[in-house]
Amino acid sequence: MKSQAQFCLFLFFIAVFLFKSNGQNVTGQLMQDFPQWINDKFKGPHPDARIVGNGLFTHVAPLTEKYSATNKQFAGTLDGRLYLRKQGTDSLLFIGEPAPNNYWSMDNALWSPNGKYLVAKQVNDSDVAEIELQGPKAKATSKRKYSRAGEAIPIHRFYILNIESGENTPISVDKHLPYVHLLHWSSDSNKLYFLMADRLLKEVYLKTMDIGNDKETVLLTETSDTYLIGLNLLQGYSNRLIESKQVVFFEGRSQFSWMSDRSGFNQIYLYNEAGSLVRPLTNFSENGIVLSIHEIDYQNGWIYFKANADPAKPYEVQLFRTHIDKPLIEKVTDTPGILDAFFQESKDTLWVFRSQLPETLRLDRYSVNGNYIDTPWQANPSLTAKNPIRHEYEWVTANDGITPLQTFILKPTDFDPNLRYPVVEYIYGAPFDNVVVRDLLDNWLWDMNRLAQAGFIVVFVDGRGTADRGKEFRDFSYGKFGQVELEDHISAIQQVGKKRPYMDLNRVGIFGHSWGGHFALRALLEAPEFYKAGHINAAAIDPHNFRIAIEPFMGCLPKECPENYKMSMLTDKLDRLKAPLMIVHGSNDDDVPIDDAYGLVSALKSSNYSNYELVVYDGADHIIMRNREWLPQMINFFITGLKE
Repeated sequence: MKSQAQFCLFLFFIAVFLFKSNGQNVTGQLMQDFPQWINDKFKGPHPDARIVGNGLFTHVAPLTEKYSATNKQFAGTLDGRLYLRKQGTDSLLFIGEPAPNNYWSMDNALWSPNGKYLVAKQVNDSDVAEIELQGPKAKATSKRKYSRAGEAIPIHRFYILNIESGENTPISVDKHLPYVHLLHWSSDSNKLYFLMADRLLKEVYLKTMDIGNDKETVLLTETSDTYLIGLNLLQGYSNRLIESKQVVFFEGRSQFSWMSDRSGFNQIYLYNEAGSLVRPLTNFSENGIVLSIHEIDYQNGWIYFKANADPAKPYEVQLFRTHIDKPLIEKVTDTPGILDAFFQESKDTLWVFRSQLPETLRLDRYSVNGNYIDTPWQANPSLTAKNPIRHEYEWVTANDGITPLQTFILKPTDFDPNLRYPVVEYIYGAPFDNVVVRDLLDNWLWDMNRLAQAGFIVVFVDGRGTADRGKEFRDFSYGKFGQVELEDHISAIQQVGKKRPYMDLNRVGIFGHSWGGHFALRALLEAPEFYKAGHINAAAIDPHNFRIAIEPFMGCLPKECPENYKMSMLTDKLDRLKAPLMIVHGSNDDDVPIDDAYGLVSALKSSNYSNYELVVYDGADHIIMRNREWLPQMINFFITGLKE
């Protein structure tokens, strides 16, 4: 399901990139004339803020100066040094020299409301390995810091800078808790709130620091036998963590809310300022699994959240609200396809954004207690008419014969049930996401629909080990990444195909991007009699070489559990490969480096396997689907591999 952070990222993509993928083009057209005030809620930095560094990846927004509306100053960095710049001027006042081997960063920097304090971090990545990137032909090779599983990660240390006195006060460092995220300043600028987590995300601490006496206090501690929160706790994801409303502070009430899946299902809990639990604000029996918090009515004490309340329909979500002063949970909507909800400043009406296949994409207005008012905006139906979709949803059982799984099926619009069609599975497989398409803003819907129009049946499967079904369902693959998921997918496709004789299960291919590329290659190796062609796109190959994001899902570092990582490897299984394989990668990918593709090719050569093709997009980053050649090449690969 799309969170508000994902919606913000979606708006960033459709607004910024000149060259878009087919999916981005279609979704961008669908969003024409969307209300500007909602776009403004997700607006980026101050229009006069200057770019000061790279974002986490080249395909995300860069770092910019941080602006204080109180003191009318920008804070930024130049060559690792920290500076202030008054609005409307170009002169820089340098205020802090970094320690040796350190540099200042604007990532997660926060001004205090009174404009007196700036919290920013120094980064020491001198022990972090580098990868080599290649820009477009006119640009030289560059290097970038990159931490693979088990390797050194950057050391971040935050400082509170008093702009008036010049004092720098460090926030304490705990080597056991390398992930630190600033969350919030109190409105009086006297307290700073932040989260700290261990490397495997098994321990999370919510802390506060009193600015007057530099005292740090732990407000909340949460531990897990697997992992907590997920990717948003990693370095570089602070904005997403804040936007997720993992913590919401109610200052006038001296309380805060906290989301947790400690019960087995994500819920919202209320705490007082001392860190003591007041009560749960939600519960599974009334609202099901809380997926995300969308709006807060601070004045009236309401939290509006999205949840899937019907266990029999675990992906059908509705909007609810809960009150922080009384044990009251109310269902606000009873309509399909809820994506997001927004308040205008007056908070007198709720704008509900929803989408449902094949053509619903609209913005409805509701009263705050859930009475429908009108529909101020909806996508132009002529746009969906130009991009017709023929689809089905089908429930099947997992390989255990018990657990229900949902699948999504795309067909050609000129579908003929008397014909036999080759099948392609789209797979991702990571525990923090799901792939079954439920709204029109899913970019992969439009790319895979183009494949379907070329004469294929395309199948998506949300197997065990994916998101939004509770902790047990998600943790199915914990510590066993890649080792247990595939059987659900094969079983699901077989069940779907059994009811649909037009699906030719002797001609099944598979496509995956990024971690999905790992699963697509794994499918070719572990089920060569089932999957007959594979296209892997910016693929991560062996988990011990994945970026550090894999660590929490494996539950250990490679040196602590080498056998676990070895069992998840693919390059030691290449002797099983029989199918044609297309490997596509961008030379400027700093999410999954192109070295991973080159390493795979080297291993294929060592195995004397030649039925593969390596396609390198010069200067392309991780989102290689923006290359205009990508979509026709992908379709032609499956035509050649499965239809000819």
